[in-house]
This record gives sequence, structure tokens and C-alpha cells, in this order.
Amino acid sequence: MENETTNQEARLHFVDYWRVIKSRWVLELIVFLVMMLVVALVTFFQTNLYTSTTRIKVEPERPTVAVFEREVYPTYDPFFLQTQYEIIQSKKILYPVIERLDLEKKWGVPARELAYKQLSGALQVGRDRDTSLIKISVTDPDPTQAAQIANTIADVFGRDRLDVRRNETLKGIDKLREEAADQLDQLHKAQAKVEQLRKELNVPVFGTVKLSDLDLQQRAQELTQARADAVARQSKLEALKKLPPQQLRNTIATLINDPNVQTLLQNLTDSELRLEVLKQDYGPDHPKVLAEQATLDKLREQMNARLQGILQGLDIESRAAQDRVKDLQKQLDEAKAQSMVMESDKYLPFRNAQDAEEQERRLYEELNERIHKESIELEVPRSPVEVIDRAEPALFPSYPRRSLNLALGAAAGLVLGVALAFFIEFLDTSVKRIEDVERYLDLPVLGVVPQNMTLIAGGAATPVQVEAYRVLRANVEFSKPDPSINSLCVFSAGPGEGKSLTVANLACVYAQHGGRVLVVDCDLRRPTQHRLFGVTKDDGVADYLAGGRPVAELIVPTAVPNVSVLPAGSAAASGPAVPLLSSQRMADLIQTLKQQFDVVLYDAPPALGVSDAAVLAHQLEHAILVVQHRRYPRQMTRRARQIIEQSGAKLIGVVINNVAVNQADTYFYYQHQYEDYLRGPRVPTLSTGQPAARNDAIKLPERY
Repeated sequence: MENETTNQEARLHFVDYWRVIKSRWVLELIVFLVMMLVVALVTFFQTNLYTSTTRIKVEPERPTVAVFEREVYPTYDPFFLQTQYEIIQSKKILYPVIERLDLEKKWGVPARELAYKQLSGALQVGRDRDTSLIKISVTDPDPTQAAQIANTIADVFGRDRLDVRRNETLKGIDKLREEAADQLDQLHKAQAKVEQLRKELNVPVFGTVKLSDLDLQQRAQELTQARADAVARQSKLEALKKLPPQQLRNTIATLINDPNVQTLLQNLTDSELRLEVLKQDYGPDHPKVLAEQATLDKLREQMNARLQGILQGLDIESRAAQDRVKDLQKQLDEAKAQSMVMESDKYLPFRNAQDAEEQERRLYEELNERIHKESIELEVPRSPVEVIDRAEPALFPSYPRRSLNLALGAAAGLVLGVALAFFIEFLDTSVKRIEDVERYLDLPVLGVVPQNMTLIAGGAATPVQVEAYRVLRANVEFSKPDPSINSLCVFSAGPGEGKSLTVANLACVYAQHGGRVLVVDCDLRRPTQHRLFGVTKDDGVADYLAGGRPVAELIVPTAVPNVSVLPAGSAAASGPAVPLLSSQRMADLIQTLKQQFDVVLYDAPPALGVSDAAVLAHQLEHAILVVQHRRYPRQMTRRARQIIEQSGAKLIGVVINNVAVNQADTYFYYQHQYEDYLRGPRVPTLSTGQPAARNDAIKLPERY
């Protein structure tokens, strides 16, 4: 049950939103059209701009051909592309573009700085998603110039990267050459000293070959590694020879990464499995079994031959390793003998000179090698910037985007119109629905009167308008606490809410039912009934209450059958109205008229601002409140109700007047039902072609 109530409230809440949108559709349409007009004018008067894009591929600096394999180039840099974006948009790149294309003159700017700012505003640099391709986009009123600028920027940027790298490399090579020249002088001095000491100390020939402790240590290490390698190879070979054939082939397949062995082993395993399957299905002498056995034997022969070849190869490698151990041992022994001779104190100055010479030589060779490498790499072609797509003149303008602008303008117009409608609706606290009356006034709604209402006795009213007052009259009769009550006071909270017209039309409807109806115009300040019924107001209520003529002489019959009017009188503006309405003569008048007429309707002044309505309601004890749809705030109507109830009168109900039934969903339902009912079913025809008589047809006077 609770969920059902919640769902109902949600539906009502949505209906409320739709009601607001529908009720203020004129405002929303105006805002929408104004927004569309503004957007259309701004869009179509804007200058067409064309965008051309060049796509380039930028990578860290490296030669197109790897000259030295050991060269290590920079790894991934997350800030590399972002740095290139900034370089492309810098003055270093854009100033040459401006000078090359003479953009200062073309754009008519007096300074290069202004041309740079204009070009920066027209330039967009980004990248394609999930790629390292950089997009250089230029927007300009001239499509050819936009493409030319984009291509020139790419060319200048590529040339700049090459020039920067080349200039830096040339400066580095020049510096290295200076250092190499100095190092060559040091090497020559070291060589001269070595030669001098050799002659002075009479160094033997083999002593000219430098044998340092490091050389001996390296040769000892090589010998140790060779011995370990020879022992490992011999041990592995002996271990493999001891293995049975089945285990040997599995072990060799694991140790040696030979595709032929792997394939042969796999074929052998598959053949063994197939043979076992065939033996289960056939006898040992079956042709398939014999064929598979022959295949298996052949594979085993091949495998064994392959294994023998591998073992022989391992044996050869083991012997070669042992021979290398012997050779290294011999070289080490000779080096030690030579070193012992040179280790004597006599040759110590010579050895020191040799060390110094070796160091100088090594430095000189490293410098020469570095110069040689850099010189070669400098001449190798490089591709720091690769143009993927060159810019071409655009065929269609990119700005303004007319379709997009109009679509956004339409969306903005709709949103703004709806928002403005809801804002005005939020500020509007007037009565909008029947539920508002029931919620804020706690009074029943007796009738709903549509817009453009006129006096129904004039013949201009539609059947729907007439029916609205018939419904009002029926609800008034049903809502009266006592059927004998025939005097009612009709008032409103403020002026202009249509209470006087409501009184006049309600009187006409009562008169249709044969009752004698009297309309008493008690709005002594601003009387209206005499104009509605076309009678004079010279004598009336004010004259009677002032002690003038008798009431019978003041009642004026109207052109509407059974409807009479007691005007306000010529003395209405001669003095205060409250003393007259609260006098005993007024009470006597009410009683007299109640006895003479079947229905007496009193047109009271507005309840707020003056106390006439409260005084009159106190005299009559029963009243009807007329509320104009969407006119005054609800607080004003609530205050009017409090004033009348404080006077002691009882409010029978409320009449909602001047309702735009075509815009308000709540009231449109009633109008639709009225029209559908009044239209009635199709009248059947007789065989003669004449329409059949309807007993339920109500024939109104022609003027109604």
C-alpha cells in the first residue's frame, strides 16, 4: 500500500512538471525563437574559418642507420611529446615561419610580436589518440594560407631539430679534437722517456712488452675458467655415457636445444603410443602392427645415430677444452718467467715509464675513437621529424559550425525556456489547480469557469460555458447546509477576479429553472451589475438604506426572464458604505428579499482592502468565494477566507474563474468531457429521413 502511494505521488510529481511546461508554452516558444534567432544571426554573420592539419611523427634524436651497435639511445620519456608541443608553439619556431611567409604584411600587423600572438591563437597542437603522431592545425579565413602555414611550421620544426643536433655535435667534435691534440703531445713525451730509459738501462727486447700484474692475473683467471669448463664438459660426457638409451635420449633432449632432436623424440614417442594402441586392437602379426613396428625401429635407429653424433661432438669439445687448458698453462708459465726478469729493481724506472705511456696512449685512442664515431654519425642521415600527412586547403569551413551552433542554440533555448517557466512558476503563488484550493483553503470547488466568458444571456456563450455555470448552480445547491437557504453573498479577495460576471451568469442559470432570481449589487463603491444587465443605477440599494424610496420601487426587471436587479443606487458614492451595510435596514432588506424571491444573489465588494464584504457576509451568513485562476497569491485568497469566516459567515465553496482550460491539464479534462457529452451521440434517422425525437434534449432559449 505504501509503495502504491509513493508511485502515485511520483506520477503526480511528473504531471506537475508537464503541467508547468504546457501551461507556459508561449513563454518557452518565445525564448526558444529568440535564442535561435540570436544564434542564427551570430553564426551566419561570423567569418568563415578553415582549418588545415599536418600530421608529423617525432621521435628522440637518432640516426636512420645504426652505425655502432653498442650505441645506447634514450628510452621512453613521458614528457617528450609534451615538450615538443611547447617547442612547436615557441617563438623559436613561429618567428621563422612569420618571416618566411611574411605574415606581418599579410595580416596587417605592425610588429612581429603581434603576428606571433595571432598565429599562436590560430595554432593548435595535439596528438592522435593512442599514437605518438603530433597534429599541427592552423585556422585561417584563407584555406590555402592555413595549409601553407601548417606545412611551414612542420618544415621549420624539423629543420630546427636537425640544426640543433648538428651544431651541438660540431661543437663537441671541435672540443674533442683540441683535447686529442694535447693528449698526442703527452703521448709523444711518454714514448720518448720510455725509449731513453730503455737505452740507459739496456732493457732486453722482450722487456719492451709490458707485463703487468693485471695481465698475469687475467691469464690466471682465463686458465682457471678453462680448467673448470674442461672438467664440466668431461663430467657431463661421462655421465651421459653411463645412462641407458631411453634415459639418454630424454636427457639430451633437455640439455641440448636442437629442433631436430626435439622433433625426432616427439615422433618416436608418438610411434610408441600408436604401436601400443594397435597391439590392443590387433594381433602381433597384423600388417598395421608390423608396419608401425618397422617405423618405430627406423626412428630408434635415427635417434640412436643422432645420440651417438651428439656424444661424439661432446667428446670433441671436451678434448678441445683440455687442449686449451694446456695452451693457457704454457702461456702463463712464459709470462711469469718474463715478469720475473722485469720485476727486478734495476728495471723499475722503465716499468713506470711504460705504465705512464700506456695510460697516455689509452686516453689518446679513446679520444680519437670518440671523434671518429661522432664524425661518422654526423654524416649519417637522420629523421627526427617525419611528415605523415601534409596539410591541404580545406574544402569546407570548420568555423562557425552552423549545424552544431543551431543545435546547441535550440537545446539552450529549450532549456532556458523551460527553466524560465519553472522559475516564474516558482515565483507564482497564485491558485493554479483545484488541488491548490482544497489544500490551501480547505474548501470545496463548486465550479470551474473557462476564459473569455461573457454574459450567457447575450447569446455569445458557447454550450461549454453555459454548462460550466449549470455545474456551478448544481454544486451550490448540493453544498448548501440547508435547502431553504436562498440568499448567497458572492465575493472575491481582490478586484478584477470576475465575481460580478459570475453572479450575473449564475442568476441566469437559476432563472432557466423557473425560479425568480434577484441580483443585488452591494458593491457600493464600484457597482457593475447595472452595466451587465443594461439597466440604470440611479436608484438602488444605497438609496433604500439611506431611508429613501421603498425597495419594491427600486427593483428593476431585466431582459432575461425571471431575473431582476437591485442596483447599487446613485447615493453609493455619497458616503461610507459600511454604516449602510451594517444597519438594521440592511438586515430588514435581506429578510424582505428572501421572502419575495426564490434566489437572491448579492454581489459583494472585494474582501481585502475594505470591510464591506465582511459586514455583508455577516448579515447573510452564507457566501461563495470567487478566485481568478493565476491572478493573486494564495496567501491573499487565504486571508480573504479568514476575514469572511471571522465575520461569522459560512463559506459554501470556491469558484475558480477565468481558467485556460486548453493549457491546464486538470481543467482540460472537464472541458473535454463537457464537449463530448454536449455533442452527444449521433441522432438516429427514421425511414422517412427525418431525425428521431429525443426525449432527453434540453432546449434553451435562443438568446442563451
